[in-house]
Amino acid sequence: MMKFRISIAISIAAGMVFPQFAAAVSPTSQEMEETRRFAAIQFQGVLEAEGEVLFDSGPFFSFLYGGTASAEFLGSWDLKRASRPLDEKRTEHTLTYTDPETGLVIRCVGIEYREFPAVEWVLYFKNTGLKDTPILENIQALDATFRNLKNILTVHHAQGTDAAPSDFSSQTDAVAPGAEFKLFSHGKRGGKRGGGPSIESLPFFNVEMSGRGFLFGLGWTGPWAAGIRQAGDAGSFQVQAGMEETHLLLHPGEEIRSPRILVLFWQGDRLRAHNLWRRLLLSYYSPQPGGKPFTGLIADGNWGSWMNAERHIQEINFWAENDLPMECYWVDAGWTDMSLGWEAHQSHQVPNPELFPHGIRPLADAAHQRGMKFLLWMVPESVHPAVGIGKEHPEWLGQPFGHADYGGMVFYGLDHGDPQVNQYMIEHFSKIVSDYGVDIFRQDGGNLWPEDTDPSRIGMSQIRYIQGFYEFWDGLLKNHPHLLIDNCAEGGRKIDLEAIRRSIVLWRSDYQAAMTFDPVVNQGYNRGLLPWIPLFGGVTPMQNLNAYSFRSAYSPAFLMGWPMAGVPDVKERWAKMDLNLLRNLLNEYLAIRPYLFGDFYPFTDYSLDQTVWAAWQFDRPDLGQGMVQAFRRSESPDESMRVRLYGLEMDAVYNLSGMDDPGSAAMTGRELMENGLLIQTKERPGSILVIYKKNP
Repeated sequence: MMKFRISIAISIAAGMVFPQFAAAVSPTSQEMEETRRFAAIQFQGVLEAEGEVLFDSGPFFSFLYGGTASAEFLGSWDLKRASRPLDEKRTEHTLTYTDPETGLVIRCVGIEYREFPAVEWVLYFKNTGLKDTPILENIQALDATFRNLKNILTVHHAQGTDAAPSDFSSQTDAVAPGAEFKLFSHGKRGGKRGGGPSIESLPFFNVEMSGRGFLFGLGWTGPWAAGIRQAGDAGSFQVQAGMEETHLLLHPGEEIRSPRILVLFWQGDRLRAHNLWRRLLLSYYSPQPGGKPFTGLIADGNWGSWMNAERHIQEINFWAENDLPMECYWVDAGWTDMSLGWEAHQSHQVPNPELFPHGIRPLADAAHQRGMKFLLWMVPESVHPAVGIGKEHPEWLGQPFGHADYGGMVFYGLDHGDPQVNQYMIEHFSKIVSDYGVDIFRQDGGNLWPEDTDPSRIGMSQIRYIQGFYEFWDGLLKNHPHLLIDNCAEGGRKIDLEAIRRSIVLWRSDYQAAMTFDPVVNQGYNRGLLPWIPLFGGVTPMQNLNAYSFRSAYSPAFLMGWPMAGVPDVKERWAKMDLNLLRNLLNEYLAIRPYLFGDFYPFTDYSLDQTVWAAWQFDRPDLGQGMVQAFRRSESPDESMRVRLYGLEMDAVYNLSGMDDPGSAAMTGRELMENGLLIQTKERPGSILVIYKKNP
């Protein structure tokens, strides 16, 4: 294992010039004032606002109604405004527009955050008339124009996931005057159906101008599209975002909703802005199992097949018998009968009697006896005519769904948009959770809404399905308040604001499935995701146990991953494993895990290049502690790099220690931020992990 030589590696570099260090991660008065001004003008109708106004005061959403742009008629509709405090930290604002001719009512429900420079909103369209509405189309939940540009506009964003090493790669694009930049994620399969929010792109983007910007996020677990257009004179830019396609009428009494929009106003340092964003999401867009924040998880991931109940229980007991920390036992695909093929297997929730003669509950009981949680894989929306829900309710099968990516297999999907079906699903899967002792509900699979066949209802099936999907998850969580939902979604394909507030992505890409990937992939996934979402899982391949690989996967949740080919005997699986090394690394992870929930500062750009280093810092100012992670990749010619830390107190003294060396040193925050920390290793690949703690 590499050594971190404190006496040599920590030093001050004379004559080196570093950029200005980032300010503390808290909103500035200017940022909060911009947010208050936006809420006052847009929600409360305050026309006279002190200070510089960076946005147009007209409606910040748009649509076509009967072929006419909303900007041409909303001013003539009846408008009512209301505000009420949700709590000490949030105020809810509601705009209600009513069309006196057709009875269409539009509610824009917004939330103004008092501790963050952020505002969110969602639109609701309801037909209160006695006949069908004219066509609603091109609904843009976000359509706003921002001003005060002085140079080329820059859009920072991230790739989505398509089971590739480059998943979540960081992207930056310039938008020249008169140009437009588009972002989207559809990932459609089988024609007009399906799709997810985080396949082509993550539904988050940061629009940066001169010394300030706006961080946007979408809450919609389906296809979406966004556009950023800069005016020809570079004096303003327009941002639009919404569902990928809407062209529909509403029947009397019908109501639909739009994607949720979240915007954070920021000035100065972009890294600080992303950390404000991370804190906002941790506070308001993260799961709360048992009413408490998620604080981390170590899981032992095993496929449901290849291992029978006895073998699973042997694995559960092995961890405790060998004094190895373990918090969750994970049973993935394969625990139901696979004799009728994959489609039938994933559509059934009855354990394979040959593997589990007494059912799944004995595994959950064994895990609970060892102080572990129990995770179980399933695909709730998938049904098959020969088994389970599909056999009991053939009338719910609907349209078949097939795609070449699945080897020509044909699936049928349960429609969350059907209230009867959705209520059945809530009750059925709530019973599975209770009967099987499930603590973590691992939901795989993509979206399978019915195809729109009526040209006057394009988008309606998707809207109904996604609204029902949220009701399904909310129903499970209401029935089981301590339940944690693992949002697998074919490997990270349902990442958006609505999904992450109800779930955590423990499995971020199906590229990991074979457990043969290079640790650089994990470094890339972390570097790409951390600026945008704070909670997710990393996986380390257990067949290649070493500190470099293990540390590359450090994330708020952490999975021990095994190859798909099973090992029937517990001794054979563990025979060549260095248990002392594993024990030390697991305890190391538990020691540093609190830092992973802190502010994130990358020292290096996103790259999968084997010739460079990757390095970043996690800082917990509330604890006065943090850590630096650095990876010298396999072909890097450089034995050292210098990193300049962020977010520390200038005059405070910090004690530093390397996890691979008993030595220690002390430096002031000023030294660490202005002059930097030299880290080095002769090993390729090699990893460095340095902990710092502020003196009392």
